[in-house]
Amino acid sequence: MRFFAGAATAIAVGFGLIAAGHAAGAADDTVASAKSAVARYAGPQTVWEGPTSAPKPVSGMSIVYLSGDEQNDISREYGLFMKAAAAKLGWRVTVIDGKGSPSNWVSGFNQAIALKPNGIAIFADAKSLQGPIQTASARNIVVIGLHAASLPGPNAALHLFVNIQEDPREIGRAEADWAIADSNGKAHVVIITHNEYQIAQTKSDATRDRVEACSGCKVLDYANFPASEAAQRMPQLTTSWLQRFGVPIYITSVGDNDLDFAIPALRSAGVSPNQAKLIGADGNRSAYERIRRGNDYQTVTVSEPIELQAYQAIDEFNRAFNKAPPSGFVQPPYLVTAENVNTEGGKQDVFVPANDYKDHYLKIWGVTP
Repeated sequence: MRFFAGAATAIAVGFGLIAAGHAAGAADDTVASAKSAVARYAGPQTVWEGPTSAPKPVSGMSIVYLSGDEQNDISREYGLFMKAAAAKLGWRVTVIDGKGSPSNWVSGFNQAIALKPNGIAIFADAKSLQGPIQTASARNIVVIGLHAASLPGPNAALHLFVNIQEDPREIGRAEADWAIADSNGKAHVVIITHNEYQIAQTKSDATRDRVEACSGCKVLDYANFPASEAAQRMPQLTTSWLQRFGVPIYITSVGDNDLDFAIPALRSAGVSPNQAKLIGADGNRSAYERIRRGNDYQTVTVSEPIELQAYQAIDEFNRAFNKAPPSGFVQPPYLVTAENVNTEGGKQDVFVPANDYKDHYLKIWGVTP
């Protein structure tokens, strides 16, 4: 009996070691995969992957841009860049401020319809605007989304000719992968989201799923609140996370704007930037500045190419006005880090891919630069 008992013990120990080895191997694979993904997302974007032809632009078109919130850098800059791109074709763009809430988006969209434009672009969640969008469609007004749905591309269900954005699933994974790689598979992560936007939920769910796939990592909290309440919510939430979970801690957000209001709470608590690392998305100017300083908590952002996407919006409107299909173009995400913060437009605190997108669009429109 002793022999068999000893053998059984040895076998059990052996299986335990094998299981532990498999777990360690899986953890190593997760970290290696994350580090490889980070290197890819942070690499230069020199190749033009967009359209190489376009219909002849229609003259005299008018567009209204419904900005989700003019207090948000990204939302405001879309309007500025769309005006500049439209001017190349002799078009006019009018901007309406949606002031950060679904009720204001509805009233703003109705104002846009009243102007009788040829097209309306929205940086607001299309699902919350279905009544007004259907009214616009019935009046032959083309509606294009910028971050307006869960995924890029045409969306007949939401009555969008096309929705322009990077793939939020990739953005969410890029945020998680950076935390996994930086922590060597031991990241404890808070995830901030604003699920009044479909894109935000898709992005934050991808972050959560990727962190949960890392055996040594942990999702500490999944915090969902309206984006317009960030200034009021973030200080108290940040203090609460520090009290409940301690440090080290990684805090990810679907937008850099949230992080503006987390940093004062971290400073007041005397937390070292090495112990609380903030990971954002969109590529706000404040995010670039924090990453460049290197001691201001934010370590990375997944940046959107705002000017490129504004030019794409004008190009997609032209296709719609000519009864042509959307271009199918989706620009890959770009991870801004301390190592590459001054490249790909970073010296101007914006993501400007090195793929000559402006010249490509002007060329296919038949416009002299």
